[in-house]
Amino acid sequence: MALPLPHQRIRLDPVPEFDELCKDGPIHEYDSEPGMGDRKQWLVTGYDEVREILADHQRFSSARPVDDEADRARLPGILQAYDPPDHTRLRRTVAPAYSVRRMERLRSRIEEIVEEGLDDFESVGSPADFVRYAAWPIPAFIACEFLGVPRDDQGELSRMIRETRESRVARQRVASGMGVVAYTEKLAARKRRDPGEGMLGALIREHGDAVTDEELAGLAEASLTMATEQIAAQLAVAVLLLVTHPEQFTLLRERPELLDGAIEEVLRFGSVVEAPSPRVARTDVRVAGRDVHAGDVVTCSIMAINRAPGDRFDITRPDVTHLAFGHGIHHCIGAPLVRLELQVILPALVRRFPSLRLAVPEEELRFKPGRPAPFAVEELPVEW
Repeated sequence: MALPLPHQRIRLDPVPEFDELCKDGPIHEYDSEPGMGDRKQWLVTGYDEVREILADHQRFSSARPVDDEADRARLPGILQAYDPPDHTRLRRTVAPAYSVRRMERLRSRIEEIVEEGLDDFESVGSPADFVRYAAWPIPAFIACEFLGVPRDDQGELSRMIRETRESRVARQRVASGMGVVAYTEKLAARKRRDPGEGMLGALIREHGDAVTDEELAGLAEASLTMATEQIAAQLAVAVLLLVTHPEQFTLLRERPELLDGAIEEVLRFGSVVEAPSPRVARTDVRVAGRDVHAGDVVTCSIMAINRAPGDRFDITRPDVTHLAFGHGIHHCIGAPLVRLELQVILPALVRRFPSLRLAVPEEELRFKPGRPAPFAVEELPVEW
């Protein structure tokens, strides 16, 4: 099956046909997204329209666009699949774990994990695949630490998380996915008895009665996988952008005060999430002059509104704005963790590997399309 147009890229750039589509207006009939049955579909590419739809949970539902309630029920704890009031309840219980204050308490441990991870990466020797030896393992161990996974379990769990997406053997992907689910169910039960540290422990101590066992396990599984694979994908893209723009790499090394702006530029220019979960119109509504009917599926393109045709990567760009983390009630709850990891990893990388560069021609790199996993670089061979 051909990849839908909004998910086709030439390396990090949208294909020219997608740019041409965006010029035709802010909303388009769209019938190429699989798994939506006979529902009429729309693709929204206008900035104002995307913000309006993502902020309007009264008229646009985030619940999975399926007709089988039993299918929808298989998503306990996955915040993106909930509407208020359940979404409000769950997010209120989880949000404090992602507060800036709690993130800062985690910073010193993240710094240790990053240095250990870069030690392992360096020990492989130049050249090495940054994706395999750094971009995946570092976020995986941080995600485990964040949730409160015992350190004796972190190595095996990190391996299973990666295999659910990276293994070329279908049976192994399935087995590892089931292993992650089984582990998080046991972890949730263990945390009920002895909360300890980490996100799950804090959630149970402060809001335990408001969250079911199924939701707790679902939150754990979703947090582990998304905090690993999305940050791994974003980290690899960040490094790719820096090594293919050596003047920007040098600027970041020589002017550390540019770090926060550089992170926002990476998120804007190289967002690995092309679109948030589709919305389903609850009622007839008019969007940019088009009639969207109740039951229609609406997909909002983050890539379209973050990137202008001919755009270039520039870490000195003033006042970077983007919707890489979405908008409205489903604005990514993990955004503070993503930013914190990039704040620690990128300076350490440019400091320790000042001559970092691609070890293969850029045109030889292979990319994996997004949906449902984030857009990602398959391998990133680098040398120093």
